[in-house]
Amino acid sequence: MAFIKLVLSVIVVGMLYIRMIRRETPGPISKAQAAVPVALGIASVFLSFACVLGLAAFLGALGLTASALPAIPRSIWAAFVLAGFPEEITKLLMMLLTLCIFRKSVCNVYEYILIGAAVGFGFTIFEEFVYAAASIFDIVGRLVTIAGHMVFGVIMAKHLGLARHDNKPAEYAKAILIPICIHTLYDASTGTSYLLNSEGDANMAIGIVLSIAATAALCVYQIRVLLSVKKDAERYCGMRFE
Repeated sequence: MAFIKLVLSVIVVGMLYIRMIRRETPGPISKAQAAVPVALGIASVFLSFACVLGLAAFLGALGLTASALPAIPRSIWAAFVLAGFPEEITKLLMMLLTLCIFRKSVCNVYEYILIGAAVGFGFTIFEEFVYAAASIFDIVGRLVTIAGHMVFGVIMAKHLGLARHDNKPAEYAKAILIPICIHTLYDASTGTSYLLNSEGDANMAIGIVLSIAATAALCVYQIRVLLSVKKDAERYCGMRFE
């Protein structure tokens, strides 16, 4: 099953990434600039594991715990600590590293977007191989949201590029907060939802409804973001850095 998920993720997200590269004008980025951030995206999975352990230890030392909270806020806390914050921050670090490596080559906002997409693609490759699906529902959920990490990377990188091009510090806040918030809320409704693991039938039913709604919402959000980037590709390519 892990191998099938890996192949599907490479095919689906890989094709999306290749199509994005081909839209750049006047010509596509180099093979190195296309491949390196994908490799760094794969490496970011290992870094995110270390970040989770470090964050958990830090919060534990401060005595901060969510064990006494109701199911929904406890789910949000768990999603933030286990996925939303560490995964998005480590992907951000890999994007910044890529920008340092290719600092003389990255010349417009669209190339920032491609870097974000590539790092998200790399993260997806390894994550889909590592995390096993427990049920058909999990498999379907992961398939329809398979471009999630790529889209989070695109949003983050787009705002980083806009911040540099327009000299607007507020864009940096958007680059960090939007992916973390959406990722946290999605995971709180699905993978780390305490409602889904509740012993009460009513809570479990609410959890299932929230999980389906969150999955559908992320699926639609992915499509909207990717279509928006496609529509505005030429404009982003024209937003060059001096």
